Amino acid sequence: MAISDSQSGISAYPAPATPPAPARRAESRPPPQQLRPPARRTTSDRRLILMVAAAGIAGGTGAWFLQPAIAPDARIAAAVRRATDAEQAAKAQRDRADALERSFDAAAKAKHDAETKLTVAEAAEAELARKTADETTQRALAETIQSKLLAASDKLADSITIEGAEVHFRISDRVMFKPSDDALTDRGKAVLTRLAAALRELRDQRVWVEGHTDEQPPVPPRAASPPARKLARSAALAPAPVVRFPTNWELSAARAVVVVHYLQDVGKLEPTRLAALAFGPFAPISKKDKALNRRLEIVVAARPPPDR
Repeated sequence: MAISDSQSGISAYPAPATPPAPARRAESRPPPQQLRPPARRTTSDRRLILMVAAAGIAGGTGAWFLQPAIAPDARIAAAVRRATDAEQAAKAQRDRADALERSFDAAAKAKHDAETKLTVAEAAEAELARKTADETTQRALAETIQSKLLAASDKLADSITIEGAEVHFRISDRVMFKPSDDALTDRGKAVLTRLAAALRELRDQRVWVEGHTDEQPPVPPRAASPPARKLARSAALAPAPVVRFPTNWELSAARAVVVVHYLQDVGKLEPTRLAALAFGPFAPISKKDKALNRRLEIVVAARPPPDR
């Protein structure tokens, strides 16, 4: 049997005797691992492998089906953009609608205010037209009254003037009364008789009589002088003279009342149309000529006497 020399690779037969190898110091090496035959898989291992494989297959299938929903899609992004744009457009439309509604409300309010102002203006215009018509009518009536009183005055009146809707008939106290007295003169009675005839034709007119004086106090009337032989005895027995008009208030009031009575009793005017007013010296018409302030004034108007 040939023996192979592992060192030189030359085969020799018979193999030469080789000296034994020197003993080597034993080295502490770990024992080589022995290969074991693979263990046989059990039934539970097979089941576990099958379950893992099934889960992998299910996951892959689900991922394949869910890929359109998970992965970004250009069509979905475009749809989202369109929805966003539509929402913004709807919001803009709502804002415009709200603005239009506010504008409509403002226009409606402005229209209402304009209509209200127009109504007020029309009412004011109608009232102005009515007042103008009334003033025109009153002016024409006042001119008619003035002409009637002028004809009845027999040129004895100081003045017959129109003041608004009133006709003022002014006549001096010397024509109508005795000095410092309320007794009517004959000329005064004649003037009042003609005035009453003219005033009876003016049934809708009010007539008030005003008594006016100057600042001079009334002069008391003088008593008749007795004979000389009885002077001493009568001086001791005669009572003090009676003063009828202590101030101009009483004198102006008495004269106005006398004229009212004459117009009612003799002139046959309705007493509901008449009024007597006393002003004394406190409603003068002249600062220089006091004679003008001593007057009787008959006022004819379509309204009650004013507060003067």
